[in-house]
Amino acid sequence: MKIGQAAKKFAVPVTSIYYYIKHGLLVPPVSRGQYVFDEKTLSDLEWLLTLKQMEFPLEVIHRVLSLRRISGLMPQEDRDELRKMFAKQDRALEEKIETLTHAQQLLRSSLSLLGAGDCEIVDTGVPLKMLRLLACPVCGGELRAQNASMDSRYIFEAEMNCRCGYSARIQNGILLTQNRNTSFYDKPDTIRELYRDLPSATLSLFERSYHWLGECLTKAGTSGKVMWESYVNAWFFLHNHTELLLDGTELIVTDKFPETLLAYKEVIDRCGRGLDILYIADAGTAPPIKKKCVDITVDFFATNEHNFYHDDFWPDYMSAYLKDGGLAAGVYFYFDGGERSMKNLLRSYPEASRNNFSSRFFRKELRSNYKLLSQFDCGFSTDSGANLGLGFHEKGDKLHLLAYEAVKEKRNLSIS
Repeated sequence: MKIGQAAKKFAVPVTSIYYYIKHGLLVPPVSRGQYVFDEKTLSDLEWLLTLKQMEFPLEVIHRVLSLRRISGLMPQEDRDELRKMFAKQDRALEEKIETLTHAQQLLRSSLSLLGAGDCEIVDTGVPLKMLRLLACPVCGGELRAQNASMDSRYIFEAEMNCRCGYSARIQNGILLTQNRNTSFYDKPDTIRELYRDLPSATLSLFERSYHWLGECLTKAGTSGKVMWESYVNAWFFLHNHTELLLDGTELIVTDKFPETLLAYKEVIDRCGRGLDILYIADAGTAPPIKKKCVDITVDFFATNEHNFYHDDFWPDYMSAYLKDGGLAAGVYFYFDGGERSMKNLLRSYPEASRNNFSSRFFRKELRSNYKLLSQFDCGFSTDSGANLGLGFHEKGDKLHLLAYEAVKEKRNLSIS
């Protein structure tokens, strides 16, 4: 029988048989320059494939076949050696079965947790206790709720009005202002499509920045504090780090897209903790938040995102709402060089600031209202992959992640 016929008989690729021959597991006779699979070689191949099904490694299979060739397994000591091999493999398979069974149990448990109906969903709205943090952005007056649908803790639907004529509304537990997105170059990313295909190496940089930022917030303490994270359509740090939101923490989350806020709200509601989170959909730079009421601002890519559509400095606006001595913590992305990437950025986002992704610009502007406490360069990536969010990043340009913490200086002059 020729090699192709043997391969077909045992449903084995010809390349595999050549591999076995090359490494001495099969030793077929040769006739006229071709391998001939006689009865003995076919028997060896059958044994080899059976032993492979038993999960034996090739080096052990080679030893078994060698014993057969030497003695035909006639001597008792050879059969004893083979019996020991089989017994050892049997124990190894038992251990493997236990490991796989445990892995399957963990997998099934995880699948059940991911089931839509298995989580205790706590439907939230605008927390009543956080109404004190709202203020009319026009006159600074109180926003009063009318025609409200609510329970003892949250407002789910309502009209919010100020005496000066300013109005907003609460819908699906989210405060919606009349400042809506007007840019043609942005859209709500409710399924994280923008960053879904980031390379693992780049995501490792993100994780490094997560650790640093998490330690920073833990050190600062969040219990009893008012926190504010903005531009979450770009990236939402705290939604995946809710363990940092301790009892008494109040979180304000703002973005220009109500669709994005609703998507994140539904995810967080499924965690069942009933957190105190005030979601505000506002596309401007003056959300209806009371001045100097925030203890900690969180900026994960928010300053970069702001500069996609504006030529000023987002932390300056946030400082108006931050208490004197309040903490500003975040992660800023910058290029080391990056001329090609910036050309791509300005081509894709004509409204973008030329100062975006500039560490010099960021540090200079930050000093105008803040005192830098510490910073950590998390490293750089030279390839952000073929994703939409960082698609302007030219392969080879160094994109750094700079984590920082700063405090608002008391000399700060708030932006009106």
